[in-house]
Amino acid sequence: MRLLIDFLDEASSYISGRGEKLKKLETTHRKIYDPDMGREMKSLRNDIARKLSEVRNELFFNLEELRALDKYFPELLKAFMEDEYIGKTLSAKAWLLAFRPLPAAQAAAKLQELRALRAQLREAKKSIRGYGTVNTRRLATNYPILAGDMQERMDKKDVLVVIDKIDALIKKEGWLLLLSDSLIRIPLAKYMNKILNLRYEELTAKAEAVKLKGKGTVAEAKVLRTIQESAAKRERYERMVTHMLLANPSYLNSIRNKKSWTSREKADAIEKFAKAITPHTIKERAWLNEMNKRLGKG
Repeated sequence: MRLLIDFLDEASSYISGRGEKLKKLETTHRKIYDPDMGREMKSLRNDIARKLSEVRNELFFNLEELRALDKYFPELLKAFMEDEYIGKTLSAKAWLLAFRPLPAAQAAAKLQELRALRAQLREAKKSIRGYGTVNTRRLATNYPILAGDMQERMDKKDVLVVIDKIDALIKKEGWLLLLSDSLIRIPLAKYMNKILNLRYEELTAKAEAVKLKGKGTVAEAKVLRTIQESAAKRERYERMVTHMLLANPSYLNSIRNKKSWTSREKADAIEKFAKAITPHTIKERAWLNEMNKRLGKG
């Protein structure tokens, strides 16, 4: 049985190997400029970035196993989160472990509350425009969300760092709400609409590229660039929609298993998209036995 910890171990080892090689090249490159060495360094950085992207993707597809690790082996999961090579990427997705579906009215009310807090942060930013040193006591009085996070007097740039950190935490909390069954259609519809528009843009550009093929004109170069840019954006939004659906497994299963009982009832774009997503599942008892065996606890 291949476990998530196997993948994480391999990913850490892969990045470690390339990272060490990159450090050596960087040290040499500082002493001797070599274009070939520069290209090799760029290739290594791209390899590392691709592997980290793969780690992020695997976490979503293996969310059930990630939650099982958090439940049964929290110390082991913590060790992976502290790993020099994949720890940051893993920790950045740890907020998904806090996802709990909420009743519709409760989720909507909480979302409005978070929106009000973010509006308060935006106003706080506006209020310190042009300042060097900020009177943080007055700022916290006017914007209570900042109370407890401010020192006596702070430089404007340090205040902005605090505001951005608080905003990032609120955004994560907001995403956990938006993933609830009653709200998830809002972001899904937004990004699916972008995907459909980009697909149309790609098809239109490809048809135009056929007409211009081999002419070597500026117009041909432009349309080829449009195809590449549209495809890159579409793939990004497709990843976002995929990750949103994987983050709420019960909702994903409900629309994957939905059947059209009449010929008139057709699956919408989101449902069609969902049917192509297959999360990795585990049989908890068999998984637990295998984990205990691997860790010498069997």
